Amino acid sequence: MYYYEKDYLMRLIHGIAQTLACLYFGKKGDTLPAVMGQVARADNDYLLRMIDSGQINAAEDRLFELIESGIWDTDQTAALIISFYDYLNVKKDDFLESSGFSRAEILQGLDEALRMIGKTIPEYLKMPE
Repeated sequence: MYYYEKDYLMRLIHGIAQTLACLYFGKKGDTLPAVMGQVARADNDYLLRMIDSGQINAAEDRLFELIESGIWDTDQTAALIISFYDYLNVKKDDFLESSGFSRAEILQGLDEALRMIGKTIPEYLKMPE
C-alpha cells in the first residue's frame, strides 16, 4: 500500500470516528470518555494502555468480550468502541505492523464492533470499493 493510501485511510477512519461521535453524542471524539460511566472509563483506559504496550490484538479481543457481555448501555458501548478505534488509528504504521495490525483492520473492526450493538457506519462515510 502506498503512503498516500495509508494517509487517506487514516484520515477516513478519524473522520468516521469524529462523525459518529457527533451523530451519536453531539461531542467531539476526544470528549467521549465523558459519556462513559466510571467502569466503562476504567475499561477504556485499560484497553488504551494495552494498545500502547503493543497488545493490539489482545486489546481488540477484550473489547469484543466487553461488547458481548452487554454490561453497559448502547451509548456507553458505542463511546468505548469509537474511542478505542480512534485512539488506535493515531498510532504510526510501523507500530501497527510490528503489533500485527493494519489500518484496514481498524476500519473493519470499527464496523464489526458497531454492528454488534446494532449501529452502523453510514454508507456515505465508508471507503469506496
